[in-house]
Amino acid sequence: MKKTVLSIILSLSCILSFAQITVTHMDLMVVGDEFYEATDDNPSIILGTAGPNKTWNFSFLNALEQDTVSIAAPGGTPYGSSYPNATLCMIAEVDGWGGPTINYTYMNKDNTGLYILGESDVVLPTPTMFMPLPLTYGATHVDGPISAEDQMYSGPTLDWYFPDTMAPLLSGGSAHTIDSALVSAVITNTFDVDAWGTVNMPDGNDYDALRVMAEMDYTYSILVYCSDTITITGAGSGWFPAGGDTDIEHEIFFMSDNPNVRYPLVVLAMDSTYVVEATFLNGSSLSSVNTIEPTSFNVYPIPSSYNVTIETLMQSKNNSYELYDISGVLIDKQLFNQSTQVDLSHIAKGTYILKIHSSDGYINKKIVVE
Repeated sequence: MKKTVLSIILSLSCILSFAQITVTHMDLMVVGDEFYEATDDNPSIILGTAGPNKTWNFSFLNALEQDTVSIAAPGGTPYGSSYPNATLCMIAEVDGWGGPTINYTYMNKDNTGLYILGESDVVLPTPTMFMPLPLTYGATHVDGPISAEDQMYSGPTLDWYFPDTMAPLLSGGSAHTIDSALVSAVITNTFDVDAWGTVNMPDGNDYDALRVMAEMDYTYSILVYCSDTITITGAGSGWFPAGGDTDIEHEIFFMSDNPNVRYPLVVLAMDSTYVVEATFLNGSSLSSVNTIEPTSFNVYPIPSSYNVTIETLMQSKNNSYELYDISGVLIDKQLFNQSTQVDLSHIAKGTYILKIHSSDGYINKKIVVE
């Protein structure tokens, strides 16, 4: 029997609705996760165009370096008391001037985004967004401008950049020595989810993913304090502008809603034109809060208009579900044994996240209400 034009369109729309994933706060790191992050600093990558149904082949990337990133509860870390609002602490070893050091990045995750609150003992006056949430194809988000920490400089570092001979030039002749410099930064982050498709990873696995183009705009301004050492009153002393600069960085994130990932699949660092470094997920040890196989629960029909059925063949009788919209707002929750029906008749058309719990953990299922 020949298919009608309508049936073909409906079939295609169903396929597309599943390919265009939504990444929510439930799809990102939780306390207890550990990720192995590899770096290829000579990736030779062609970005390709924006749009739907893309394939990004990263199977050729080489793990030239590898680091371990651990997600811990902030309260048990060295600087946790400085971050009362933090929900996560990302612990990683980084290269410093004196060799490798442990870096603690304090973060807060909610249904609007993943925010950086500071690093180690440097607390940001305003949280800066690491990733907006939820992520959907075509979405854009601008975070900022926000003020970063003001940094004061003195001593040899100051003398190198601003020797005393510059004081008369900066002060118009009214001051004669430079005592300190204050560097202020304003940050604006722009995110554009410009493509969706499939990512081919070096370990042979393929994942549905969204491509997120991120632009970080850092605008710096410098003030120097010049002292009037000639007049008795020192009336020429004060703060004087000493210029500034703008630094724009570009990164590209490939994000998945796969429950076995919970971390960016690939992050590309850009110069003005080319990819200069690729960091990719090279294995993980996820917290036991998420150990359910995708086939543990069946959810059908999808799409649906009135209700969906949840059923499992597992022996567990202590199951439950939570229904969220894509912004993370809880709509409904219920306990059930081996099967139940979720009433959708009272909610608006759109995409929702069904979080199903068993005694072993949880899994997320996307449902579409028509």
